[in-house]
Amino acid sequence: MSDISRAIDALLETRLRQLPAVERESARWKTLGERLNELDTALADLRVHTTLDPDLAASLTVPQLPEIRAGAAEAADSFRTIAARFTRPTVNLGVSGAARMGKSTLLQSVSGLSDQQIPTGHGIPVTAVRSRIFHSPTVRRAELEMHSPESFLIEVITPLHTALGLAAPPGSLTEFAARTYPKADEETRKRLLLTRLCDLQSALPSYEHLLTGGVKSVPLEEIRPYVAYPTSEAIKAAGTDGVPRPYAAVREARIECPFPHEHVARIGIVDLPGLGEVTADAEQRHVDGLRNEVDAVLVVKRSSDTSAFFDETDTSGMALLDRVRGHVRSIGKFTYVVHNVDPDTPHLAEDLRGDLLRNLNGGEADRFITVFETDVRDPGRVGREVLTPLLTKLADGLPVMDAEVLSGTRGRAAAVRDRIGLHLTDVRRVLDQVARRAGVPEEVNDAKAERLRSGIAKRMRVLVAELASEANHPADPGFVQAVESAYQGVLDWIDDGFGRGAEAWQELALTRMITEGHPADFAGPEFNRIRVEISRRFAALDDFFTERLTDAWDRAAAAVAAECGALFAEPADDGTPSGRAVLSRLAELFEESPQPCPGLAAAVHNLLDVRLEYRTLLHPRVRPDLAPLNLQVTHPDTGEEMQQVAVALTEEGAKELYGIFNGLAEQAAFRIQKSLLREAAVPTAVVHALLEQFEDTLIRSGTSAQEFRRFVRSYRNDLWPEEFRGIDEANSRFARVVRVVKEITALTEREGEAL
Repeated sequence: MSDISRAIDALLETRLRQLPAVERESARWKTLGERLNELDTALADLRVHTTLDPDLAASLTVPQLPEIRAGAAEAADSFRTIAARFTRPTVNLGVSGAARMGKSTLLQSVSGLSDQQIPTGHGIPVTAVRSRIFHSPTVRRAELEMHSPESFLIEVITPLHTALGLAAPPGSLTEFAARTYPKADEETRKRLLLTRLCDLQSALPSYEHLLTGGVKSVPLEEIRPYVAYPTSEAIKAAGTDGVPRPYAAVREARIECPFPHEHVARIGIVDLPGLGEVTADAEQRHVDGLRNEVDAVLVVKRSSDTSAFFDETDTSGMALLDRVRGHVRSIGKFTYVVHNVDPDTPHLAEDLRGDLLRNLNGGEADRFITVFETDVRDPGRVGREVLTPLLTKLADGLPVMDAEVLSGTRGRAAAVRDRIGLHLTDVRRVLDQVARRAGVPEEVNDAKAERLRSGIAKRMRVLVAELASEANHPADPGFVQAVESAYQGVLDWIDDGFGRGAEAWQELALTRMITEGHPADFAGPEFNRIRVEISRRFAALDDFFTERLTDAWDRAAAAVAAECGALFAEPADDGTPSGRAVLSRLAELFEESPQPCPGLAAAVHNLLDVRLEYRTLLHPRVRPDLAPLNLQVTHPDTGEEMQQVAVALTEEGAKELYGIFNGLAEQAAFRIQKSLLREAAVPTAVVHALLEQFEDTLIRSGTSAQEFRRFVRSYRNDLWPEEFRGIDEANSRFARVVRVVKEITALTEREGEAL
């Protein structure tokens, strides 16, 4: 790899490292534009509210907001363009020039393509479509981006109509084909434009089927009619039938082929329609083609009998390129001239050489713009005299241009940022006046908050007293019924041969005992299975606990909702919301309040996070009752470990074993039942303690009174809509403006990320 190639690779890698920061800036300016749009809407909503003082309403405006929004959009677009520049895997060179200057011949010498792919011509414009050509050591292909019918009408036909001053352009291909156009005007330019329009109309059948809007792959050998105007010979040969014009359906061509030069692995060439070509929007298409695609431009100028000097077309073309380079401070870093020398007319070359020296560089060679002199027909000379010195200059110059483009864009963005800050200061000044004259007095807020807090406290106190009374009963009838139901289920399962049937159980036991030569191999796992199953069946008490907890949530939610006015008055789509749903929504309101209430939210979450379960609440207390259901147990007198199963390996022994298991399982179930019934008061006591803690935390925590005041300020209109709708609606609109102003300020003043 040559030094030039390494330098270009390093440049492209440097660009990629800068890409994330540029993309962040583009995204931030896009967001800023959205917030400015929202500010415009929010200010308009606040200005028209009936409670707002008319004088203040008139002051709540930013006259320059449309201009500022346009500046923000331009900044976002500029950073997006830089991101596209930094993303490209190639350094792209634009090649341009007026017709018949040798532009296409230069492209052939650079790319190695022939007249079949990049046609040349004499006397008439040739290039019809912009092409991008990239070096590829192994691939030869052309991809054509095709117009859709809509884009063809908008981008090709409409500009011609506009330039000719014709009536409204056609809205469909059928309408275009049927349109009758006037006779040619005497004015040369309009005559040529009208001829072009009529040519496109008459040739429509030859390319209408190509207007697919997709991508078409074409062999390089067949690409010419898709990118070039038809030759004079083809037009004459077609006669009255009309020559096909497939190029009309093509938006852009991408060509890949091996370039016959070194240093070009990461180089792309953009072939642009010639300067001075007679088209309705040539200048704008030229700018669009260069702005996002190229890092530098080669302008081809040929010495001939008619172009041995830098004429008006060349001057306007250079001015156009001057616009395209944007924030690049030196045109000489971006634009280069290729003097196409004809060895057969050295005197003409000398005339143009002198004119370029005087008109471009003020009499000093390459002072402002570098001029490469070569015969574009000679690929070897083009490589030595244009490509190598150009890429050498770009290896040093492109990092400087990238820095200038980024710096210039940031400078323009900073100016927009400063203007935003200036006008936001004015808006904040008016908002301060609005805040002083509008709103609900704090004493009204405080009184409402205290009444809400006291009302909830009273209702919760009644609920806690009811639960305390229920907890004083020796047994919860519901709990007793749940225990008895679980106990009976265990007995039924035992009577059913432990879920296997008595005979099947004994047959299985006998088989396993005979096979292993002792009962332990069957008895040990069976004790484990029975013990676990009895525990699982008593765990059905979880349904009872769920009902008790759900009832507690329902009663607590009802107590709170009864004091919250209209806040929970609207039922859910499927009817009245559950207590858990009401409490969950209350917690969300506490958390999402513009003035957050974390202590109140935590109180609700703590209540909702509680789980009442048999396995955690009561199972530890009855676990000892399951101890006898083990193969190995402790002797009650000696304390020694012993196996409690010893039976004969016969049918009688299996029957005896079944009786032993049956008795031990029923005794364990009975003991668990008695143990649970002794705890019958526990569930109610636990629920009472939970609700008492919730009430204490919600009403009497250190921040409770302050957070109730915040809650009322945030949701007055939802709590008491009839009392505060007008005022709170104005406050809501006011709060929206304040929020948007804060968001815009944060976007423009974010530390560590320059705008």
